[in-house]
Amino acid sequence: MNLPPKEPPFRLPSGAMKFAYTLLCAFTALSWSASAIPNAVGGFLAQADSPLNGTEIGNQLLDPRLWAGERNLPGNWRKEAPIATVAGSYLAARPTVFGVPAVMVQARHRSGKLDSLAITFADAGSYFGYLNEKLPSGLSRRQQEAELQRRLTGKQQEFSTFFRQTETSLKEALGDLADKRPRENQIGRTRALRAEAIDYRKDDLVLRLLVGGERLIRLLIQPAGSATRGWLDPDRTALSGSALGRVYQDRVTRTDNGDVRIDSLPIVPQGYKPYCGLNTLTMAARYFGLHLDEDWLAVAGKFQNTGSAAGSQIPRLYLAVAREAGLDLHKSNTFSLDEARGSLDRGLPVVVWRRFSAGRNTVHTRQTIQSSQDPGFRIPIPDTTTRDSWPDDKAPLHASVIVGYNATHQEVLFVESWAGMDIPRRMRTEEMSATAYLTFYFKR
Repeated sequence: MNLPPKEPPFRLPSGAMKFAYTLLCAFTALSWSASAIPNAVGGFLAQADSPLNGTEIGNQLLDPRLWAGERNLPGNWRKEAPIATVAGSYLAARPTVFGVPAVMVQARHRSGKLDSLAITFADAGSYFGYLNEKLPSGLSRRQQEAELQRRLTGKQQEFSTFFRQTETSLKEALGDLADKRPRENQIGRTRALRAEAIDYRKDDLVLRLLVGGERLIRLLIQPAGSATRGWLDPDRTALSGSALGRVYQDRVTRTDNGDVRIDSLPIVPQGYKPYCGLNTLTMAARYFGLHLDEDWLAVAGKFQNTGSAAGSQIPRLYLAVAREAGLDLHKSNTFSLDEARGSLDRGLPVVVWRRFSAGRNTVHTRQTIQSSQDPGFRIPIPDTTTRDSWPDDKAPLHASVIVGYNATHQEVLFVESWAGMDIPRRMRTEEMSATAYLTFYFKR
């Protein structure tokens, strides 16, 4: 379990003041190897046995018949979290694209037709994973720190060389492929999420290259007519404010036992990264219709290549996501059920950073199963012993997404950035209030 240092209470930034927050997920994760597998897939893709591994598929991805719906994508594709009504999937293989080894190939389909492709060529988050190296026994604390720094420096130098070589090779390949000279472009309406891009034109397609600091290299391929300069899905940008409000409102269901919940929030697994704060935000962003993922958010949040979230600027991303989606945001040091209800009733999720305990997580799982089997089940009012078992301010930080509540039972329903349950977990409101460190309420 990674224990973060004690941090000061959250205060809204003002003037030139900046606050750096370390958000460490409570999931104990193995240190990731040098294979830069993206977050959503974890180790599966590194071990996938496919005839497309190492095979050049660039021409197939540019084939006009593919984009006209006359051909299928090559290989075996697996579903992943959607973006609004746009279906997502990834290729279960590690091919080569335009002469450069690809880390991951993802596809988006709109109404059954291919809408866009995203090819990731470098991803620092997966390359570094969690900084959790095993050390030889008998080392002093100073020796341990020196050895960890030596290993980290080696990985940083290795990744930096790989990143520069990949960027150079890809730009050369795209330059040779393009019909016209590349054009510089931007994506995003807010400064925090704005991405600098280079657009290459090939027939009726735009090949949009994103190079995020020294963390992420990604190529987006889509028809020129649908290549926008915003992260928000065109289907959402076309809606009026009232129509968009009805979209969210229609996602809310009310059950006979008093539950009020959002049923269609996509789960984006965090994998082996210190990304719970980013993945929970990604879930909300995709629900809002933003074509964002945790890896680009890590770039925007100024994550460092250290295997830790230390020094990153996560809180400002929440406000940027809200603005990109045409929403407001209220940040608070506390959790309020009344304020959460105001968002959830309108179909807007609430993200909470809270203190985490593996023991309490087991209890929440058990309570959730009991509730699913018995609609009349209520989590008992916490007594002194139960309250003493709640994590205190020395416990690790974790992020969860609140998707519902039961006012009669005084319970909140929440989902996590890891797999394991098909239904929201349950917790007493008192426990959420006692363990919440920072709450983000999305609002209209």
